[in-house]
Amino acid sequence: TLLFSRKKERKKEGRGNVLCCWKLFEVRAARREREKSEKKTFEGKLETMGTMTDPDTALAAIKAAGDDFQSLYEAIKKADFLDKTPGDYRQQLRAAKTKLKKIHLEAKKKAEEDAKKGITKKNYDVDKYWPQLKDTWETLRWRLKAMPGGATKKPDAFYDLYGFFKQATEGDNTEEQPVWAETGGLDFEGRSRWEAWNKTKGISSEVAKKKFVAIYFEMDPRANLYNDNRIKE
Repeated sequence: TLLFSRKKERKKEGRGNVLCCWKLFEVRAARREREKSEKKTFEGKLETMGTMTDPDTALAAIKAAGDDFQSLYEAIKKADFLDKTPGDYRQQLRAAKTKLKKIHLEAKKKAEEDAKKGITKKNYDVDKYWPQLKDTWETLRWRLKAMPGGATKKPDAFYDLYGFFKQATEGDNTEEQPVWAETGGLDFEGRSRWEAWNKTKGISSEVAKKKFVAIYFEMDPRANLYNDNRIKE
């Protein structure tokens, strides 16, 4: 009787172990299905929001935004998934967020200074103005500054426009930096153009055009031009 009782208990224990294992299997299977579902839902949200899922593409978009606040804000928003990825990608995203805050603060300060001077910043219609300006901006009556050796330079606004114009029409600067002019002296003009274009490296054509149009209309004509013969808004 004792032997029979022990066999019966072992049999119950065996059934209990099988049942326990089966329940554990069910729990794990359910967990896998839930994780798969959550991942699918998350990816669906990213797609709906237009968020990128490739880190390199996301960082390239951030770089292409340059220091244009709206473009950089949108690129960072789409790349926010990188914040969940430890390492270099997350560091670059956070650096971009810091840059965005700095741009915002500087823009706010500049707006307050401009408001005191009666200057109003605008959002220009790039599609309207770019075709009008791209072939005429160089022919403005730019002021000239005397340089050593009889050379001359134009105002900084000219070279800023040049850099964004070249970036918008040709992309990144791949030319060699000029040193000497044909006259034998330093090529101030060539170097200034090269440096202005090189500073825009990585910026998208869209952002470059936007910057170009804004500089054209917002530069101080008295400091940059002998007479203001710009195309009017």
